[in-house]
Amino acid sequence: MTLDACVVGIGTSDIIGKDPGRSALRLQFESFRDALQDAGLQKSDINGMVTAWGAPRGVDYDEFVVAAGLELTWVSQLWTHGRWAASALQQAAMAISVGLADVIVVINSQVGGQGYARHLPPMANPLGGVDEALRDGGGPYANWTLHGSPGAGVGAALAAQQYMNRYGATAADLGAIPVALREHASRNPRALLRDAPLTLEQYLAGPELMGPLRQPDICEMVDASTCLIVTTEDRARDLGRPMVHIAGMQGIQSSRDNYVFFSRPGLGAGISDSYDYVAPRGFPVFEMAGLGRDDVDGFYTYDPFSSQIWMALERWGYCRAGEAADYCREQGIGLNSPLPMNTSGGSLAEGHLYGYGHMLEMVRQLRGEAGPRQIADPRVLHWGTPWGDSLLLTNEKVA
Repeated sequence: MTLDACVVGIGTSDIIGKDPGRSALRLQFESFRDALQDAGLQKSDINGMVTAWGAPRGVDYDEFVVAAGLELTWVSQLWTHGRWAASALQQAAMAISVGLADVIVVINSQVGGQGYARHLPPMANPLGGVDEALRDGGGPYANWTLHGSPGAGVGAALAAQQYMNRYGATAADLGAIPVALREHASRNPRALLRDAPLTLEQYLAGPELMGPLRQPDICEMVDASTCLIVTTEDRARDLGRPMVHIAGMQGIQSSRDNYVFFSRPGLGAGISDSYDYVAPRGFPVFEMAGLGRDDVDGFYTYDPFSSQIWMALERWGYCRAGEAADYCREQGIGLNSPLPMNTSGGSLAEGHLYGYGHMLEMVRQLRGEAGPRQIADPRVLHWGTPWGDSLLLTNEKVA
């Protein structure tokens, strides 16, 4: 399939910590208006929409269409949390490419139990009754309410400890990740923790909360909304906006070795009995774009917990199995590293925007609009998660 899809507008609401003052709908209008202004479009130009979070924590597509007064020819709504961020953008790219819509918004909003959702009775459960830990078998979070281990952090802690036990990674290795992301956040005026620097000494002085995970290893839950606008290359050129192409993509993989949310394949987590993993020489996302790992100028991944950085680096072949911890300590993931990562501060320091914040950051970077956290002359940026979904975004500098 040949893709004909560009991101022409991005918008975000304020990123709010524990202030319950704004509903998900209000936040969604903020990001929508911001993206329309960025793209130079009117709401009447929009005829497609993809979203994930619905009520009560977010806004269902039909409620937003009514409130905004939109007339749409194509809509899609996915299922919660950050696993589906790339899938939402991929759906928009495919719908644009086959002509189901001309201009599509990929919009996502969420309010949490410490913010506006404290007013909503269904939010007595922090995830509004949709926590995967409530499955009979625990699900791919690798945690069971039945065993007194609810919440995503337990599964992440188990996978991180398994990695550390197997490869000899240390607490200092893990701490290098939140320290680097706080440094990114200090250069991001939108980041929740922009004024909360972190040293490795401070990190190590904090208590372990879940297995090896300390507080800085755990994402910052926020109330916020993000919006990306996708259209064809011709329409993008007419708008005169900087061109950011969706050049390649690859979906979520699912198998016994692609099951546990917080582990790369081959770690032996969950129901997998595989203990060997060698990243393939090629991936469909690179083949679609006609590019390779050596072309990538920055790497982005969903990072609700620090150890996800290790898992993603190894899943995509930037490090061999067991080498990511040493890499993050010695080479780093900062602007001066061989492969800058999650330059907005990510979920750990900008705020947990379910992966969509990373995609907005990729667009800013490719436009050269990231200010003091700008990657030097980026052409190709890669999104890739431990469970296999991926995007390549490129700008006009790619021949």
